[in-house]
Amino acid sequence: MRIFIIGFMGSGKTTIAKKIANKLSYKFVDIDKLIEDKYRKTIFEIFRDKDEKYFRNIEKETLESLITDDNIVIATGGGCPCFNNNMSLMNKTGITIYLKLKTGFLINRLINSKVKRPLIEGKSKEELKDFIEKTLSEREIYYNQAKIIIDAENFKISELIEKL
Repeated sequence: MRIFIIGFMGSGKTTIAKKIANKLSYKFVDIDKLIEDKYRKTIFEIFRDKDEKYFRNIEKETLESLITDDNIVIATGGGCPCFNNNMSLMNKTGITIYLKLKTGFLINRLINSKVKRPLIEGKSKEELKDFIEKTLSEREIYYNQAKIIIDAENFKISELIEKL
C-alpha cells in the first residue's frame, strides 16, 4: 500500500507521515527532503536559483520514482498535488490523505516555523494571511480530491490508522 500525505505548508505532513509509517512499519519518505538530498540544495535555494516551474518538474519526477514502492508513506510538498496532474497520479496509485487546517492555525504555525519557505519568505503577518487565504482557496480543488480528509487540528493517529 502507498499512502500520500497532502496539505498546505505547515499542516504537519512530515510529522504525521512519520508517525503513520512507524505505526504500520512502512518506509517513510519526504519528497522535499529527497529532492534536497539529490540536488544538494534546499527547496528555498532551488526556487531562488532556478524557478518554481523547474522545481515542479523535478518534484513530478521524484513522485513518479516513488509510485512503484510498496508499504510506503510519502509526505508531499504543499503544492505537489496541484501541479502536473500529480493528484490524479497519487489517487490512482495509493491512498491520499489531506490534512486540513484553517487559515488562522496555519498562520500561527508558519510564523513560528524555523523552516525557510520560498513562497512566504519576507511576508508580514498580514501578507502571510492574504497569501494563505488566496493560495489555499486555489489549492483546495486539488486537496479535496483526497480519498481521506482529516481535520488536522483535532484528530488522533490511532483513529487514522483504523480508517486505513
